[in-house]
Amino acid sequence: MKKIFLIFFICIEIIYAHPHFFLDSKIIIKEDKIKNEWIFDRLNSRVLLFDFDKNKNKIFDKNEKNAFIKTHFSKLKENNYNIFLTLEDEIKIEPKNIQINQNNDKRISLSFDIDIKLNNVFTMCTIDEKLYMAYKLIEISSAKKLEVQKSEYDYCIGVTK
Repeated sequence: MKKIFLIFFICIEIIYAHPHFFLDSKIIIKEDKIKNEWIFDRLNSRVLLFDFDKNKNKIFDKNEKNAFIKTHFSKLKENNYNIFLTLEDEIKIEPKNIQINQNNDKRISLSFDIDIKLNNVFTMCTIDEKLYMAYKLIEISSAKKLEVQKSEYDYCIGVTK
């Protein structure tokens, strides 16, 4: 009986140990900021629009955008917005210019800036310790020479001397 309970418990853990949101990421690295855009997959975009579009006009108004940000972005603060960024030490992320948009293909995107003076050595990774969100880097733009490592659920960008 103990083995059956253990197998059941492990199966439950496996079911919940996978991403619920799949995000395509676009990054623009400038000398004084990192511009981020996270684009939700089509299925979750539809579900999120259904959940947050209270007046059912198929677009987000200001209050709906604010509710979306509070529910799906602001709570990431406790994990540094799922971003590990180091220059010499780990940097506390303070997003600026947070925007919610709907792309032409009806996908919801969340964009924000990280204001930071970048030097010639830094590392930036997406890390969701709960595996709730999976980040796929689809586009990156930078004048710096970058090293990029990608996995199924996250990515790291590095600049070394």
